[in-house]
Amino acid sequence: MAGTLPELFSAAVRRDGASPFLTYYDDVSGERIELSAVTTANWVAKTANLLVDEYDLESGETVAIGLPPHWLGVVWALSTWSAGASLTTGAGDLAIVGPDFGTRGGRETIASALLPLGGRFREPIPAGVHDYGAEVYNHPDVFVPFDAPAADSPAYGESTHADLIAAAKPIAERVLTTTSLVTPDGVGTLVGVIAGGGSIVLCRNLDEAKLDRRIADEKVDRVLEEN
Repeated sequence: MAGTLPELFSAAVRRDGASPFLTYYDDVSGERIELSAVTTANWVAKTANLLVDEYDLESGETVAIGLPPHWLGVVWALSTWSAGASLTTGAGDLAIVGPDFGTRGGRETIASALLPLGGRFREPIPAGVHDYGAEVYNHPDVFVPFDAPAADSPAYGESTHADLIAAAKPIAERVLTTTSLVTPDGVGTLVGVIAGGGSIVLCRNLDEAKLDRRIADEKVDRVLEEN
């Protein structure tokens, strides 16, 4: 059994890399994006390379994710773990934020415009903040960590990789949720789907009038209760 979260995700990619892993909707912008495990792994590798090569993220450091429910949150969580760092709900050495720029990192702050395909900002951003969409595409889609995490390495707050894996109930279904997958309430769903071979439909700004049709269109097996 995988001892770390990157190992768990790598096993999921090998097991069924081409099937839908994460489908994201925003009912305000109208965006829909579907990521397979392989496509997610490519984003994760590019982002992990960006974190290490450009921002000098090291094993044992922390990354704060100040994003709304969004597919990029999953990419950043997996990238952070791949680099041997951990997520935090408080202040982090690095931070990833959305266009509200509401969170700042102790060393570096990286922002995403939250446009389709991770696109860059169209307007100037605050001084000292890096544009994720302008930088991530320059990095390779293969990542080899300098210092890979161990099972007992911190992964999220006080929880280790082994703790998160042990606490997550494997999910083999296709589930729909409106909860961010990188919050304390949502990370168990993310880890459970990776472990169980399921898939996720993540909805931001969900229009309740569209819920029944979305469940049918996306072949959702279960809607998770909002925490």
